Amino acid sequence: MPDEIIVLGSSSGLPTERRFAPGYALTAAGKLFLLDCGAPASTLLYRYQLDPVDVEAIFLSHWHMDHVASLGLFLSQNRLLKRLGPLAVYGPRGTRGKVRRLLSDSFLLADELGYPLNLTNIECNESYQEALLRVTYFKTQHLERPKLKTQFGSKATACGMVIDGPGWRVVYSGDLSSSQELGPYIEGCDLLIHEMAHLPPEEVATFAATAKIPHVLISHIGPEFDEAPEKIVEAFAGIYRGQLTVAEDGTRVALKSTSRQKKQVS
Repeated sequence: MPDEIIVLGSSSGLPTERRFAPGYALTAAGKLFLLDCGAPASTLLYRYQLDPVDVEAIFLSHWHMDHVASLGLFLSQNRLLKRLGPLAVYGPRGTRGKVRRLLSDSFLLADELGYPLNLTNIECNESYQEALLRVTYFKTQHLERPKLKTQFGSKATACGMVIDGPGWRVVYSGDLSSSQELGPYIEGCDLLIHEMAHLPPEEVATFAATAKIPHVLISHIGPEFDEAPEKIVEAFAGIYRGQLTVAEDGTRVALKSTSRQKKQVS
């Protein structure tokens, strides 16, 4: 199984006829992971010849419904598939309680799933690490609104991720208020997965050009670009001269060892 990103869904919070809700399969060091779990992730894994039972961990950027709507079904599906191996779910503060309530509200008992479910609230700047893969969370400003903080406190947190694999680095933006939020985390990035639901393409292009990012994968695409992705390409033209991929559902991007990564994750 090669190291690669597979776009399961590339839409914004408004899925369309051609795009499902956001989610990404990551194959790394022979293992399978999910970045977010938008609907219908369970079905889309099969579409791209991936087995839900093989997913080792799910990394959630935040708890807006477009990023997590398929999580409950995924947990139930693995029970029906007689999964035996453990499944880990990582997310911002509050994730453990949210998943437990999701199971309870669906009349599912964690101890009757048939497999160990390991839930972890991961703080910003904390990392998950296993063998040759490390996933480090960082905070974004997507949910930093006074009304949300008053209502939900620190549980209203959105994150992006720096993902280090064997010889490569991917930065997943999550949802942003500005591309500049990525500045402290972009060093050594080989592939930037950047959302296009909340920002104009010219801003993203300028940031990517200034940061000298070799490859940008645009996803989480808003309805204004849904049937006209060439508008994104046109906006990048003359600003960004690296490799640009505008995601469709099913887009695959190979992750290869590069000279930007001098050593593997240890």
